[in-house]
Amino acid sequence: MFNNQDLLEKIEDAERINPFCQQCGQPTIVAERNNALWLECSTLGHRRSRIHSLLRLDFATLHTRRSIVELCAAA
Repeated sequence: MFNNQDLLEKIEDAERINPFCQQCGQPTIVAERNNALWLECSTLGHRRSRIHSLLRLDFATLHTRRSIVELCAAA
């Protein structure tokens, strides 16, 4: 089980290690999805059309997205 300090340290470590997306260079953000905290590219929240993404070869799977911690384990 994690306390608030442990969670904060995990978030800060993730942001320090990957402050920018390795694909596009945009800043990364912490997002809550499916009972977990994720570090992901800030552009993933507002994706462009599929056609536009295909033309630019900008695939969401290549953008930074990694799990930081499962929240159900933190409760």
